[in-house]
Amino acid sequence: MGQSTVFSQIIKLIPRSEFQSIVCRYNGDRGVRELDCWSWFGALLFGQLTGHDSIRAIERVFANSDPQMNRMGFGTVKKSTLADANKKRPLKILEDVFAYLLKRAKSQAPKHKFGFTGQILALDASVINLSLKLMPWAQKSSLEACVKLHTAIDLAGDLPEIVVLDHGKIQDMKVARQQMKFKAGSTVIFDKGYSNYAWLQGLTDSKVHFVTRIKDYVSFKVVRSHKTDRTLGYICDQEIYFNNKTAAKAKLGKLRRISFKDIQTGKRLVFLTNRFDLDTATICELYKARWNVELFFKTLKQNLKIKKFLGTTAHAVYAQIWVALIVYLIIQVLRFSHKVNISVPDTMAVIGVLLLLREPLSRLLGELPRVTRHPCDLQLVLNI
Repeated sequence: MGQSTVFSQIIKLIPRSEFQSIVCRYNGDRGVRELDCWSWFGALLFGQLTGHDSIRAIERVFANSDPQMNRMGFGTVKKSTLADANKKRPLKILEDVFAYLLKRAKSQAPKHKFGFTGQILALDASVINLSLKLMPWAQKSSLEACVKLHTAIDLAGDLPEIVVLDHGKIQDMKVARQQMKFKAGSTVIFDKGYSNYAWLQGLTDSKVHFVTRIKDYVSFKVVRSHKTDRTLGYICDQEIYFNNKTAAKAKLGKLRRISFKDIQTGKRLVFLTNRFDLDTATICELYKARWNVELFFKTLKQNLKIKKFLGTTAHAVYAQIWVALIVYLIIQVLRFSHKVNISVPDTMAVIGVLLLLREPLSRLLGELPRVTRHPCDLQLVLNI
């Protein structure tokens, strides 16, 4: 039959047998007559990869029993059945598919750039705005509605190691304390909005390292100072104890305070960490790497469909976000397995445009041919 389509090559990254075992785990197809979970998932995946943001557009591709779709096991998709599936199919199916792809991506991802062992995670949350009129269940205030995506990005491959979706009213710190667990020996990087004394001590007790920024106007006692190269912007490197009632109640132990001044901009940053084994420069570079999680959110919002939704229920919105995250992992798996330097947005653009093309992914994601540029003839330019 010749070369399979790009979409067919992509869907093979999720074996049908693996998917069906997940569906059976949650009885996803029980009582289903027209649209099984495989076709439901395929329709949402196709919509994300191509940028289709309406059920009607997806229906047109799947409605006519296209032979290509049939060979991949997808049945007919109708607007009514897809809308109904988005309201009812177990979200745990999508979460487990995400977990399967995350494991696969991690096995192929490059190592992080820092010269020590242990996982490094950048933690943050981002708001996904919704229509208050259409989705009152997501009301955050009298004027806005939203959901929040909380994630911790593994810097080895920029992979979303931990993902939590919830209503925008819930505080980031509460989500981190109650729903995020980190492995012993890992290093977590976050901004000062997460600097809760009890949580910081809890991380230390769990043998989890952290790098954050210190809150303004906090009282502390310096017990030791280390030499630093101030010509490079490292103002001080101190071992400190916080001497306030909140820190005492949390039994917060000794921490390390590093002050850095950017020589070019003059901006001063003060970091807080429980890592005493790394040099001053590494701690500063670790916090700088927190920007990776911001880039992840930017990539997700600008290149995947999480602004306009196929349904208005919480279930439909969460399903679409989970599929967007699955697509992100698929893109990373393709980048790692084909060992290409194409950026995530560029890879998404190539695949989205050529999804039904019969070409090997290795060719589409390969290096572009070099163009030999000849110096222009100035006289020719002047005569035009």
